[in-house]
Amino acid sequence: MDQEKEILKKSKRRIQKLKLLSKFFGQTELINIIIKTEIIQSYFETKSELGLDFNKLELFHLQYTDSLLVLLDKIKKQKEANILTIYKEIDANKDYIDSFVDRENGGRNFNIDRKYQNGYVSEFLENIYSNLTDVRKPIDYKKIRELSNNYAVEYYRTTAKMEFLISLPNIKCYEFENVDVERKLLGKLNSNHFKIRFLCGYNINNQIFELFKITDIDEDFIWNLQINEFYMIPEDISVLLDKSPNTSSKKSFVTELNTKNKELEERAKILKTTLPDQVISILEKYKENLENQEIINQLLSIDEELNILNSMLTLNLNNKLQ
Repeated sequence: MDQEKEILKKSKRRIQKLKLLSKFFGQTELINIIIKTEIIQSYFETKSELGLDFNKLELFHLQYTDSLLVLLDKIKKQKEANILTIYKEIDANKDYIDSFVDRENGGRNFNIDRKYQNGYVSEFLENIYSNLTDVRKPIDYKKIRELSNNYAVEYYRTTAKMEFLISLPNIKCYEFENVDVERKLLGKLNSNHFKIRFLCGYNINNQIFELFKITDIDEDFIWNLQINEFYMIPEDISVLLDKSPNTSSKKSFVTELNTKNKELEERAKILKTTLPDQVISILEKYKENLENQEIINQLLSIDEELNILNSMLTLNLNNKLQ
């Protein structure tokens, strides 16, 4: 009796493990197999009525359930190793993203500093104008270069035709302390009270340019930082330039990493539930075998009992004849 209880207990443990594996893989075929296995076990739970041999239940599990458990357990370990590799990559990407966000939150901010550039360059050009008209004003050459010094590598646009950015030949300029300002530009700036707006920066072959707009008349000019020259840009050329706000190349990379992490997470989900065609075929055959009435007949067979009884009767008959 104790042996029968132990066999039944082991049977239930096997079915429970199948259920856990089924949750991991999410395969319909596995659910069907579990249902059929539970039905087979149920025959033995009513043993008092059917008088079944519990050794047949143990033999069934040895032949079928244990082999399936070994196969599924091995596949699960392989998948877990592959999924772990995927999540390590996801974690590494998240670490980079977090470090970028921390730096953005705790340090400089391009979108704020670019707005200050409006005032710095406006004041710079206005003071140039004042000095040219014999009103001496201090000029801060360092402050107007802080934006490019801090952000040109990461933020300034790297795609633009150089010929669109350089000054036209033979433009007439005012010169003050190695700064050249186109005469036409300086006149327009003075007429519009030096109201300007920084549009974007360019970093073309390590040559830095900044593009500005004269606010009230909607005309553009460029500051060429290499030669320290300010000049108007013709409208037919201005329309060919990408003047959209600069964005961080690293921020673009962060966006790519976020997209990649979503793809990796989806890949991990698919990897977890997808089984090779060969395994799917085996599960289908396994289910078909369990659905075959022959297995039930073998478990419920009385042939063994008939053979034993027949042998006993034959033995008794032989003893009487002797």
